[in-house]
Amino acid sequence: MKLKTIFVLIIIFLLIGMPSTSNLFSKEDNIEKAGRSSLSILSYAKGSGCKLVMAIANATAGNYNLLMKVRDPARPGLQVLCPIPKGYEYEYHHPWFGFKMHFKVRHKFIGTTTVKDIPPNITKPGMILNDAGIAIADADTLSYLVNPSKYAWDDFDWMRYAIQSADNIDEAISLLTHDAVDKLHATSVAENMFVVGIDKGAIIEADAFNYRVKGIKDGIAVQSNYPKMLWNIHLLYPLFTASQFNSTFTGWVEKGKIIRLGGLMGIHIVKISSNSITARLFPFGLKKEIFVGEGRPIGNFWLRLLDINGSKAKIFLCFKYYEWERKMENIIEKRIGNITVKDMMAWSRIHSNDLEGLRGMCQGGYEAATVYKIPKEYPEFLSTLWFATDQCASIFVPVHIGSLDIYDAYENGGAHSIALQLLEKYGHDNLTSIFEKVEAEFINETEEAEIKAIKLLQEGKQEEAMQLLTLSDMNMQMRAIAIEKMWLNASYLSNEAFAIVYPELIRICKEHANVKRINNAIDYISTLMKENGIDISDKIYLKNIEENLQELFRIILNHQTFFIYN
Repeated sequence: MKLKTIFVLIIIFLLIGMPSTSNLFSKEDNIEKAGRSSLSILSYAKGSGCKLVMAIANATAGNYNLLMKVRDPARPGLQVLCPIPKGYEYEYHHPWFGFKMHFKVRHKFIGTTTVKDIPPNITKPGMILNDAGIAIADADTLSYLVNPSKYAWDDFDWMRYAIQSADNIDEAISLLTHDAVDKLHATSVAENMFVVGIDKGAIIEADAFNYRVKGIKDGIAVQSNYPKMLWNIHLLYPLFTASQFNSTFTGWVEKGKIIRLGGLMGIHIVKISSNSITARLFPFGLKKEIFVGEGRPIGNFWLRLLDINGSKAKIFLCFKYYEWERKMENIIEKRIGNITVKDMMAWSRIHSNDLEGLRGMCQGGYEAATVYKIPKEYPEFLSTLWFATDQCASIFVPVHIGSLDIYDAYENGGAHSIALQLLEKYGHDNLTSIFEKVEAEFINETEEAEIKAIKLLQEGKQEEAMQLLTLSDMNMQMRAIAIEKMWLNASYLSNEAFAIVYPELIRICKEHANVKRINNAIDYISTLMKENGIDISDKIYLKNIEENLQELFRIILNHQTFFIYN
């Protein structure tokens, strides 16, 4: 009877699935990347899940803290920015009894959310920043210690409850734990939450009845959809996978050997050859061949083949997210002391191929990435989010918490729609190096705008500072859309026409703030359209590109004119 019960539990566990980049029952699904023959086209494993990185105090390059989340939304749809002003009032149900609770927002906040989750509906942000200099982001974990009521709050309600009222990071932590867990037992899902404030950061692991908090005053942290502090509380992990998050095995094994890390599941060594082994998930799973020096995920495990000696193989085995975290930390630690917004952007674009088949930071779908920068000076105005929809096919744009407006395309889903089309046309990575040049210019311009804003704030001119930040942010947001539209139109050109205009488009992205360069590009495209032999379809898209360049010219000219007189 006990064996039958265990077998049923294993089946349920596999059907539910722990957060994973691969399906245990089928071959890894790959996204086919469409693109130009002149560009390298790679394929990356599909997956799902949220990824979190923070850098605090001396880990960063300046007097600020950083938080980054790549969101694979539980509520799929176009991702947008949703600002909620101070004083906004709404009603939401009690997490157990369903009666209406009245809330009034004490701190303006901006959330990254699905387009359907904006007012007049209840906003449900997957990551969020407020004007007290606090940012919160989360990643789901697997636990049944949750509120079973139909009125239970989800993770978005949980974060909104804290961010709308917290004056500082300690209050945010208290609202997320003491209030939401100890008092309300509110949540229908277990979470890892990264909270970053002006002076420190914190990691919260929590469900409806338990929580653990780890403060971070200096250093880095990275995590995804798995517990560490609550590993032995969320029993499915130790029961099926490993006794501890960091449990490992290193040793020699023979054919037929089953290796476990303290859980019911393990790895079965099916075959040992001269330079490889074949292994599969135990009690059942697909076979995978692994060569000497190579590592691969198998189910929820990570197996590396270290050596072979006759009929024996030396292996290293661990929980796959233990290895994922180690690999990410190795990448991040090289930059400790100098971590910037630019680094966070780059890490959001790490792919599965960069991590030996483990979960990539960038995986496609309705993905979005947001990087938060919390400065020590004037955080209520200068705290910034950098937002990218499908970050491998779009440009990160800045939004200060003190900005008075956001360009419509980032609030109505238009920006994400363009990014999805670019991802389909160009695939992963093919636009990254091009868009990084634009982002580098945006970072420089933002720093210049902040210097001017600080001067205005020191003079007591808060409204002028907010207007300056708004105009600066929106100008870059508009430029990003114009550049992305230009590349989208170029993707519809014939291969011959694309090859002709490609170098010019590259030069534009390198010098997109140079009005003379843009004007020359407009003349070049205009002349090209008049040449004999250009297909009528190509002429249509060249005309669209010309219009995109003209729009970019006007945006840049307005920007330069504004800053000359301010």
